[in-house]
Amino acid sequence: MLVKIWTNSFIITGDIDTLRDERLTDYIRENKDFIAVTQVRVTDRDEKDLFRTHFLNVSTNHIEIILPAE
Repeated sequence: MLVKIWTNSFIITGDIDTLRDERLTDYIRENKDFIAVTQVRVTDRDEKDLFRTHFLNVSTNHIEIILPAE
């Protein structure tokens, strides 16, 4: 599932591996400390590109907003 994650400093866009028909809310609750994001694009809050990487662990403590990206 392609998601967009807002933290206090960054916007992270990338893929997370969810089970078929799994809700995003359930996925976040299940992965309590970190979520693995692949094919990642990280921008600042003004959406200026900072970097891209194949893998990034994101601390769930720092997530302000997460939603499926379109």
